[in-house]
Amino acid sequence: MASTRSVAQTLVRRLTRWGAASVLIGGVLAIAPRSRAFGLQTLMWGAIDLGIAVFTGKRTSLPKKSALRRILLVNTALDVGYVATGAHLAVRTPAFGGRLTAADARGHGLAIIIQGAALFVFDLAAARRLSR
Repeated sequence: MASTRSVAQTLVRRLTRWGAASVLIGGVLAIAPRSRAFGLQTLMWGAIDLGIAVFTGKRTSLPKKSALRRILLVNTALDVGYVATGAHLAVRTPAFGGRLTAADARGHGLAIIIQGAALFVFDLAAARRLSR
């Protein structure tokens, strides 16, 4: 059975790596006009992921195992919502009153799908480790 601390530490490490990679890759892709939307969305998610990892990593106290598992399962449900939202953007390509081109909507949507799917895997894997 995994301890709450080891699960939290593993999750913070994964989120830090994923966030850093997202910031770097997103930053590079945001430079090119054809991948700007995808790159910007990836960069922003990466920055948020890094912020969460830093904030969580500095905490000295952790919730109880059952509370952490519940938080992770709620996050997993939210991750499904992110993927669905990204799919809507990518497929339906809403223009938001002309502020977004179809190509930009697809780029933002695909980036959200990838970020949501990765977070889904991280959160679900951590929740499963806590249930053993």
